[in-house]
Amino acid sequence: MACFAAAAMGSCAAAAYAAAADFPTPLPAETIPKVETLPAKYPTTWSFLNYAGDRIELRNVGSDSRDVKGQLQAHDSATLLVPDKRPEIYVADTVWSRGARGTRTDFITVYDTQTLNPIGEIVLPGAKRALITAMEGLIAFTDDQRMALVFNFTPASSVTVVDLVKRQVLGEVQIPGCSLVYPSGSRGFSTLCSSGTLLNVRLDANGAVAGRGESKAFNPLDTDPLFTASTLVGGVRYFPSLHGRIQPIDMRGDDVKILPDWPLVPAADEAGHWRPSGWQIVAGDEQKLLYVLMQPDAHEGTHKDPATEVWVYNTATKTRIKRLRLVRPGSSIALTHGAPQLLLVQAGERLDVYEPGGTLVRSLDLPGFHTRMQIEPLR
Repeated sequence: MACFAAAAMGSCAAAAYAAAADFPTPLPAETIPKVETLPAKYPTTWSFLNYAGDRIELRNVGSDSRDVKGQLQAHDSATLLVPDKRPEIYVADTVWSRGARGTRTDFITVYDTQTLNPIGEIVLPGAKRALITAMEGLIAFTDDQRMALVFNFTPASSVTVVDLVKRQVLGEVQIPGCSLVYPSGSRGFSTLCSSGTLLNVRLDANGAVAGRGESKAFNPLDTDPLFTASTLVGGVRYFPSLHGRIQPIDMRGDDVKILPDWPLVPAADEAGHWRPSGWQIVAGDEQKLLYVLMQPDAHEGTHKDPATEVWVYNTATKTRIKRLRLVRPGSSIALTHGAPQLLLVQAGERLDVYEPGGTLVRSLDLPGFHTRMQIEPLR
């Protein structure tokens, strides 16, 4: 027994010596817990990923390592606003006093951009905030980012107007028969209505309605309705349609203008039954290019399926200039701002990162992701 013990000790000593030889400079001991501070201005290669009710992550999509920079608390259908006017981040959220039941509270949490610590809270009255999987139009800035607009659905629809600087609710605007909010003019918003029209609301400095008007019907809901997903390019918002049109709307002035639509699918490709599809299906960049997720052999009910290609359009000439084949089918798409520009595609439980020409440069894991994703690039 003693001989066996001695042999074992000798083996352990030899193993320890070999390990020391392999690693002559050991890593320093880590401080646990270790708290780091983020930069005051985030790089444009960082992006927020909203896991739609699970969590909101800040990821460095321009790196293959140490890409998770932080995480914000999120509950039921949390939505995000990231300003460039103030060092704050806003998350609209909902909780119940007994987990999934009890007293409901809707609120906006204000986070510090460098520490991600909560520094303020604005309670939203009435338990009205629309609880929908994270998507565009549920919350938006207006009035040069001073105000937030929160879409409510009970199923009566309305918009809560919030002063983010003073941390207070200013009022509520009723928008019967209309859905979602898209900033328009200097201090206002537009919303898509069940009559196929666009309701445009202008607010005063106190958040009250200063004027409102409704467009003529332009959205054929029974034959080729618009997706609610859109992108803003040069002050014009572009909405794809279910069957493959693009509908531009000039949102720059208080007099919102519905512009002529144009086709996404060239005549030579019509036989392939190509249509837009996915969740966050369209993105735009500073060169006034549109990127649209597209799927072949589309038919009734496939409009939320992952797409296999990204088609790129010149908004000035209204023509397709490029087709990008995806390595994996994707459901959400976004473009980073600044250099280098990156094309982000949520593809199942991966975030695929492409250069704009279509080359895959990296693929990031999305641990615990099981639903739709909203991608929020930084400016």
